[in-house]
Amino acid sequence: MSGQVLPGGGTTDGVNGRASTPGGGVTAFAGGAARPSVRYVAADERGVARIVIDREDDRVNAIDERMMEGLAAAVAAAKADRPRAVVLLSAKPDQFIGGADLNLVRSASETDIRTASETIQRILADLAGLPAVSVAAIGGAALGGGCEVALACDWRIAADAPAVRIGQVEIRVGLLPAGGGTQRLPRLVGLPRALDLILSSRQLGARRALHAGLVDELVHPASLERAAVDRALRAGKREVRGGRTLVERAVTWLPPLRAYALRRARAQVARETRGHYPAPYRALEAIATGLAKGMPEGQAAEARAFGELAAGDVARNLIHLLFLTLGQRRAALRGLGTPREVRRLGVVGAGFMGAGIAQSAAVAGIAVRLRDVDAAAVARGIASAARLTRDAAQKGIIDRREAPRVIARLSGGGDLAGFARAQVVVEAVFEDLAVKRRVIAELEAALPADTVIATNTSALPIAEIAAGARHPERVVGMHFFSPVHRMPLVEVVRPPGASPDAVATVVALASAMGKTPIVVGDGPGFYTTRVISALSAAAFALLAEGARVDEVDAAMTAFGWPVGPFTLADEVGLAVALHAGETAARLRPGGAVPRVLAAMVAEGMQGKRNGRGFYLYPREGDRARGRYGTSRRVANPRVHELAGVEARPAPVDTAERLTRAFVDEALRCLEQGILRSADEGDLGAVLGLGFPPFLGGPFRYAAARGIARSTPAA
Repeated sequence: MSGQVLPGGGTTDGVNGRASTPGGGVTAFAGGAARPSVRYVAADERGVARIVIDREDDRVNAIDERMMEGLAAAVAAAKADRPRAVVLLSAKPDQFIGGADLNLVRSASETDIRTASETIQRILADLAGLPAVSVAAIGGAALGGGCEVALACDWRIAADAPAVRIGQVEIRVGLLPAGGGTQRLPRLVGLPRALDLILSSRQLGARRALHAGLVDELVHPASLERAAVDRALRAGKREVRGGRTLVERAVTWLPPLRAYALRRARAQVARETRGHYPAPYRALEAIATGLAKGMPEGQAAEARAFGELAAGDVARNLIHLLFLTLGQRRAALRGLGTPREVRRLGVVGAGFMGAGIAQSAAVAGIAVRLRDVDAAAVARGIASAARLTRDAAQKGIIDRREAPRVIARLSGGGDLAGFARAQVVVEAVFEDLAVKRRVIAELEAALPADTVIATNTSALPIAEIAAGARHPERVVGMHFFSPVHRMPLVEVVRPPGASPDAVATVVALASAMGKTPIVVGDGPGFYTTRVISALSAAAFALLAEGARVDEVDAAMTAFGWPVGPFTLADEVGLAVALHAGETAARLRPGGAVPRVLAAMVAEGMQGKRNGRGFYLYPREGDRARGRYGTSRRVANPRVHELAGVEARPAPVDTAERLTRAFVDEALRCLEQGILRSADEGDLGAVLGLGFPPFLGGPFRYAAARGIARSTPAA
C-alpha cells in the first residue's frame, strides 16, 4: 500500500515521556515545568566570552519562554561587557538547540503567538548586532528555532558527526520560520538554495550543510569549542552577500530574476500541496517582502504569518499528529507485557518486502538472517537491502561511515541455519494462508519455544494463520507497509490468544526500527485494510454507476489523498487488490468482490506491472509510435466494458463520499474494539494510508464535522 507522512517527510521520536525530535526539527515538550539555563560566561584573557545553552530539563535544549528570557539576558550582558568575540555553544554533548517547544503554540492565541515571534526576532537581532564577532559551535541538532539562533551568528562551526542536523523544518507542521529564518537564510546561502531548504523542510548533515554554505567549517567533535574560539579570534564581522556564486547573488538581489525564482517556487508548491497547506505560500510571501522591502518589513510579514498559521486548523492538525507520533512508542506498550530485547532477527522471504524489513532492522543495529528458497534468492534480497543502504547514505539519511556496518549485519541462506539465535522471526512470504501455515510449522520445528514469530500480512486473520501451531501464543501480526524503508507505520495485530510479552516484543522491535507502531485487534483486514477497502468499495460502487476512473482518482488527489483508489489498485497489483477485497468482503453481510475487478484479473490484467489495469501504461515502443500520444497513461476503456456501463462524469461529491466511507469504517473499527483508541486510528490512517494529514486523521475529521457514529455498513 502507498501512503504519505507529514509534509516534508522524516521520522519522529519519543523519549522518556518527553516528545522530542532529535532528527526532526521542531521539538515538542510534554513534561513538567521548563527550567532553561542560558549562562553568560565573561570574556577570558583572550577576550572571548561564551553563551552556554543548557536547558536542564530537556536533552535537546528546546526553545521555550524561559530560554528566550535567558538568551536575551545573555546577549544583553555581552553587549554591556563588550568582549572581543562571543562563542555560542551547548553544554550538552552532541546537542545544540533542537527546535521550538510546540506547547508554546498549541494553546496560545494568535496575538500571543505573533508576540512570541516578534520577541525571538528582537533577541536574535540583538545577537546579530553585537559589535563582537559571534560564532555558533554546533555539535548536534540545529533545527527550526535552533537553526535561526545559529543564523544570527557571524560564523558557524559544526562537528563532523552524525548527530549534526541543520535546517528550517517548520513547514512540516504547518508553520514557517518565525525567528528571522525567512530573512537570514536567503541572505546567507542565496534565494534558490534557501527556497529549497525552507519549502522542503530539508535537514542537512554536517557535510551537506558545509556544501550548502550553512556552516563555514567542519571539525572533529572533540575540537569544536577550540575551533570556534580560533575562528572568533581570526575572523571579522560577517557581511552576508546572498549566496556564494554570482548567479545565486543575481537571483537573490535582481528583481526580475528573483520574481522568476519565486514564481517557479509558487508553481511547485501549488502542484505539491494543491492549496491545502498555507504555510509554504506564507513563507514565500515573507521571503519576497524581505528581499524587496528590507528585513524589518520581511520580519513583520513573518511574525504576522506565524501567528495566523499557528492559530489555524492545518497547523493544529499537523501538530496534533506530531505529538501523537512522538508519544506513540510509549503509548503503544500500554496494557501489554514486558518486551524482550531483539538483538538478532530472522526474516523468511527475501523479496522486495523481506529485503526492506531486513534493511530497516540492520540500520537499527540488529543482526539479520534472511532465508528464501535458494541461495540466489537470498543473494538478491541482500543485494537489494545493500542498495537501499547505499542510497540512504548517499542522500544523507544515514552516515556514510555507517553504511558498510549496516550491510555487514545482513546474512542468509536457503535453510534456517542461525535462526535459533533470533529473538524474533518475521515471515514475509506470499499472502496465502496455506503457505504461511507451512512456514510457521517449519519455524516451530527449528526455533526455541520463546522465539516470537511475526507474520507480515495485510489482511489474513492472525488466529487463522496460527491455527495448528504448537505455540500459537507466540504468533503475532506485524503488518509492514511498502516500501518499508519509507513507510513509517507498522500495524501490530494482537490475536486473542497472543502472549502479552510477545506482542510487546514486536511493538518494541517496530520502534527500534524507527517505525511508529499501532496495536490493533485481529480479524479480516485488521484496521488499515478494512478502511482502505471500504473506500475502494465505495469507488467501485461509483464505477458501477459509470463514473470515469480517471475522474474519481483526480477528485481524490484534489481532495488531498496521495493517489486515487484505482491508481492504488494498479500500483499494488490487481491480484493483490483482489485478494485483499476477498478478505475484506468477509466483513460485510453478503459482501462480495467487485465483479469488474475479478473480470480484469481473469483477463490477465495485473495493473502497472504489465501495463494493463484501470489505466493503460505505454511502453517506450508504444510512445514512440504515438499509440497513446504524449501521455504517460490513459484510462483503460475495457474497464467500463467489463462493468457493463457507459462511462459518464464522476459525481461532484466523489471525494467526500469516498472519504466518508473510509471514516465510517474507522468509526466501526473503534466501536468493535479493533482499534484501542481514536489516536491510533488517526496515526494509522495518516502514516500508513495517506489520509490527508492537514485534516488530522479520520477521527479528527469526524469530530470537526460532527460525525459521531458510523453509518450502517453497506
